[in-house]
Amino acid sequence: MHLNTIITTYQNNEKKFLYYTVIMTSPSSQNNIQSTNQRPKLSHIAKLAHTTPSTVSKVINGRSGVSDETRQRIEALLKEMEYSKPPVKHALSTTIMLVLDSMANPWVLDIMQGATDTAVKRSMTVTICAKNASDGSLNDTYRQAIRRARPKVVIFDNAYVPMRDRTLCQELGARYAVIDPSGTPCKDCMDVRIDNWTGGFEIGSYLIGLGHRNFAAITGPASTTCYPARLDGFRAALAQHDIMLDPTQIREGDHWSESARLHALDLLQQKVRPSAIFACSDTQALGVYDAAHQLGLSIPDDLSITGFDDIDSARHLGPPLTTMKQPLAEMTRTTLATLLSEHQSEDAQRTLLFPPTLVVRGSTGPAPEIRE
Repeated sequence: MHLNTIITTYQNNEKKFLYYTVIMTSPSSQNNIQSTNQRPKLSHIAKLAHTTPSTVSKVINGRSGVSDETRQRIEALLKEMEYSKPPVKHALSTTIMLVLDSMANPWVLDIMQGATDTAVKRSMTVTICAKNASDGSLNDTYRQAIRRARPKVVIFDNAYVPMRDRTLCQELGARYAVIDPSGTPCKDCMDVRIDNWTGGFEIGSYLIGLGHRNFAAITGPASTTCYPARLDGFRAALAQHDIMLDPTQIREGDHWSESARLHALDLLQQKVRPSAIFACSDTQALGVYDAAHQLGLSIPDDLSITGFDDIDSARHLGPPLTTMKQPLAEMTRTTLATLLSEHQSEDAQRTLLFPPTLVVRGSTGPAPEIRE
C-alpha cells in the first residue's frame, strides 16, 4: 500500500483553505492517481513546443489561429505526454484569400484565374475581398472578411501590406505573398513580380528594329517602382544604338488613360513629332490611342504605339495593341504552389521573378520614313 496526499484548495469569503486528504492505495492504482492529478502545465508544454501557453490552449480547445506545423507539433507532444484531455481536431483551412486593392484594376481577372485554377486542382475555395470600394473609399471591413475566412494562404496585389494585415495573417497561421508589386514589399512578405527592366528593353529593341529613331515615352509616378524600371530598360535599348531619349519627350502621368491622352496630345502636336510612343502601361496606351484618333493620325501608319501588361482589352483595340504580357495567372499559380508546399521553410525563396513576353499586334509598324 502507498500513502498519497492530495492537496485541495477551497476558497470561501476571499480566504483560501488547504485540505489534506490521505488516501491508502494499492500499487496498481498509483499510476491512475498520478495521471489524474499531475497533468502537465500549459507553460511546460509550451516550453517544449517552443511556443506560448495561449497557442497550446488553442490547440487543446480546437481553436484557429495556429499554423499547421505548430499544431501538429503540439498535438504530438500532448499524445506523448498522455495529456488527459485530448486535443480537439481542427479542420485544416481549404481557403485561398485574394485581398485586392480594387476590383477595377485590369489585372484582377488574371490573378483570379490563377487562384481558381489552383483551387480546382486542390479541392479548395477562393474568397475575394477588395480594400477599396468602387468610389475609391477605403473599405475597412476587408480585415473582418479575412478573419471570417480563416484562409490557409493570402495573396495581396499591392506592395503596401500594412502591419495590421501581416499580423492578422500570422495570427491565423496563413502564409501570404504580394503578386507583381508596384512598390517595394515588406521584408517578411513573399515578393512575386515580373522583370520590368527587361520588358522595357525588349520593347525598345523591337521598335528600333522597325526603323524608329524618334521616340517618346509616357510613364507613371516615379514612386511606383515598376515605371522607372520599364523606362530605364527602354532607354538602355536606345542607348545601345546611340539613341538618346530627349528628357522633354518623357512625360510622367498617373496610372490611367486621361492623363496619358493629354500628354500624348502635346507630344503629337510638336513640330517634330515622335514616330513611336512607349506607354508604360496598357491603360496609358488607351489614352495615346484617343489622342491619335483626335488628331486624325493613323495607327500604325503615322504612329506606332506600345503598351505594357497585356490587359484583356488590349487585343480588342483598333488596331490591337502591341504590348508586354505579364503572365499573372501563371505567377499566381506558381506563388500558391510555393505557399501551399508542405516543405516550405522560413529560408524558402522570398522573391520570384518572371520574364514578360512581347506580344506583337497591329499597333506597331515600320517608321514612316522607312516606308517612304
